[in-house]
Amino acid sequence: MKILILEDEDNKNNEIQSEINQIIPDAEIQRERNWYDYILAISNTKFDLILLDLVVPRSGKDATVEDHSDQLVSATRDYGSKSFRTPAVVLTRYTKDLGDSVYDLNAVDINVISFNGHGEWKEALKLKLLAAQPKQKYEFVIVCALDKEINAFEGLTDTWGPVKTISGLSCREVQICAYKGVIVRAHRMGLVAAAVVATMALDRFEPRLICMSGICGGIPGESEIYDLLVTQTCHQHDAGKWSNDGFRSEHYDVQVSMDVHNKLFELCSDARLKEFMLEGLNAGKSELPDEMEQLTCNVKADAPTSSGSAVMAEDGQASSLRYGQRKLAGFDMEIYSVYEAARLAANKPAFFAAKTVVDDGGKNKGDKFHRIGCLLSAKFIVKAIRAGIADVGIQLPQ
Repeated sequence: MKILILEDEDNKNNEIQSEINQIIPDAEIQRERNWYDYILAISNTKFDLILLDLVVPRSGKDATVEDHSDQLVSATRDYGSKSFRTPAVVLTRYTKDLGDSVYDLNAVDINVISFNGHGEWKEALKLKLLAAQPKQKYEFVIVCALDKEINAFEGLTDTWGPVKTISGLSCREVQICAYKGVIVRAHRMGLVAAAVVATMALDRFEPRLICMSGICGGIPGESEIYDLLVTQTCHQHDAGKWSNDGFRSEHYDVQVSMDVHNKLFELCSDARLKEFMLEGLNAGKSELPDEMEQLTCNVKADAPTSSGSAVMAEDGQASSLRYGQRKLAGFDMEIYSVYEAARLAANKPAFFAAKTVVDDGGKNKGDKFHRIGCLLSAKFIVKAIRAGIADVGIQLPQ
C-alpha cells in the first residue's frame, strides 16, 4: 500500500506514521514537507491514500507557511494527476477554520479528521486505511486443508513468508521462479470450507492459476499408497437423495481445461519425473506399507477422483464409490469445490489438483503415510508452476 503524507512537523508526522505501521506494517510511506513537493508527488505517482496538513511551507526554497485550503481541491483532483482518484484525508488541528467547505471536500472524497491529543483521530484513520487498501493480486493460489500440507512446501519454494491474514484469509506468501503466489489454508476440511476459501481467493487475488495440494484416499485396485493422483475429472459423491431404497447419487463433475490437461500430461510424461519426485525423500520403515520394500511413487496424469464432505473410515466404503465410475482412482473432501469455484470464476483461471494416496480404505490407515504424501504432492505442484502452467491459456500479444 502506497501512502503519501504531507506534513512539515516532525512530531506529528512520527505519530501518524507510527499509527500507520501498527495497522499496515508493510505500507510504503512517502513524506513531503511542503506544498510544491506535494503537487509534484501526486502528479507523478499513483498513491492508495493521501494524508495531509493544509498549513505547510510553500516550497523547499520558500519557507513561508501558508494555509492551502483554497488550492486543495483543484490540486488534488486535477485530472492530469496520477492520484486524482486517490482518497485523501486532511489531518488538521484547525477544523473550525474550514467551515462549510468540509461538505464540499467530502463530495470529492477528501475527508477532514480533527488531529488532537485525545486520540479519536486514530480510529478514524484506521477505518480509512483499511478501506483504502488495494486489492492484493497474485499469479497463483495453492489451497490446502491441513497445516501439514502447507508445511510440506517449506524449502521447495524460492521464498517462504510467515503466516498472516490477507483479505480475510490465512495465507503464506511464496515465490516460485518469477511467479508470486500465496498458499491459502481452509479453516476446516470439507466441501463447504474449500468452496468458501477458493471463491474468496479467486475474487480477492484474481490469480491466473488456482490449484490444490495434499493427501487423499485411494480406491482399491485403482491406486496404491503414495500414488500421486493428478485429477483430470472430479465428481461429487455425496450429492443426491436418500429414500427407502437407500442413497441415489446425483451426477456432478468438473474437468480441467484441455490446455491444462495437455500441460500436465506433458509434465507427467517426463522420464525423469519419478526420480525428481523421490529425490531427497527418506522414508522410515514405519512410513512404508508392508508390501513396499522401498519408497516408490506412480504419477497418474488422468486420474478421475471424487469429493465429499464425509470421511470414509470403514473398510469397503471406498470401493463402493466406483459404482457408476468405472475408473475412479481416489477420493478426498475438497477438490470438487475448488474446481467448481474456478470454473465459475469471472477471471477464468487455470486449475488443477494433485494429491497423494495415503489411505487405501483397508489396512493402510492412520497418519503414518501423511508426511511423505504431503511432500510428494507439494513437489509436483511446485514443478508444475515452475514449468509455466500458470501461463496456460493466456493470449500473448502478436
